Amino acid sequence: MKENKTNFENSTIEVEQLKTQLVESENKYLLLYADFENYKKRVQKDKEELVTNTKVKMLQSILDMDNDIFYALKSTSVAEDSGIKLIAQKLESFLKSQGVESIQTETYDEDLHEVISVLEVGETKVIDVASKGYTLNGKTFRYPKIVLGR
Repeated sequence: MKENKTNFENSTIEVEQLKTQLVESENKYLLLYADFENYKKRVQKDKEELVTNTKVKMLQSILDMDNDIFYALKSTSVAEDSGIKLIAQKLESFLKSQGVESIQTETYDEDLHEVISVLEVGETKVIDVASKGYTLNGKTFRYPKIVLGR
C-alpha cells in the first residue's frame, strides 16, 4: 500500500511539474508571437518609408522643373504662352497621380512656410513665392519659400 501511495505522490509531483512547464511554454510562445507580430509591423513600416524616400528622390528633379514652369508662367502672360500652361497642367496631373500636391501659398502659415525675406508693407501677407512647397500623401517634404510682408 505504501508503494502505491509513493507512486501516487510521485505522479502528482510530475503532473504539477508538467503543468508548470506547460504554462512556461505557453508564456514563451505568447512572447515570441508578440515579438514576431511587432517585427512584421516594423518591417512593413520600413518598407513604406523606403518606398516614400525613393519616390521623393525620384521626384526631386521633376519638382524642380515644376518650379521652373511656375516661374515661367509668373513672368510671361498666359495668353502669350499657352504651351507652357499646357505643360504645367500635365505636370500637375502627373504629380497628383503620384500623391504629390502643392502647398497653398495664398495665406501665411508659420507652420507651413519658410520665410526667406520680410518686407515692411503694413500688413502680414505673402508677397512672393520663391519656391513652391509639396506634400506627398499628405506629409510635407518640401516647404514653400516665401517673401513675407509685414
